[in-house]
Amino acid sequence: MTYTKLAIAFTLIFAFTACQKDNQDVNNDPSQVTGVFTPERSGAFQKQNGYNAEGTAQLGMDEGGVQWLRLASDFNASLSTGAVTVYLSKNQSLNLGASDSFRRLDLVKTPGEHFFKVDPKVAVDFQFAILWCASAGVQFGNAELK
Repeated sequence: MTYTKLAIAFTLIFAFTACQKDNQDVNNDPSQVTGVFTPERSGAFQKQNGYNAEGTAQLGMDEGGVQWLRLASDFNASLSTGAVTVYLSKNQSLNLGASDSFRRLDLVKTPGEHFFKVDPKVAVDFQFAILWCASAGVQFGNAELK
């Protein structure tokens, strides 16, 4: 019984600290966008697995013809100051065993607006933006891009 309690405590501590802030800089700066960003599809993040995820995800193009996934200024997620990875996925839940069903974009470490370059060929087949903490193996949220 004591071993079980210890295992549960360790798991909880790991889950809450595994995606904590590190000092790497992520290059997903809005200043990379050329001119005006025009969304083509968008969706609101839905929280998952007891973690908060809120705000808007948009898939669209800038005036330079570059495809982007934009997390709008209203974006926020549990542990968003940690190492949460943003994916595009064909499914509402990330399936890491099926490499053709997702594309990893980059890390997100702060709330607010972020832009991630997306190959236009890839964007057509992927309907969901996913927030995932790899070190804890937990999906924080998803947004269906309609």
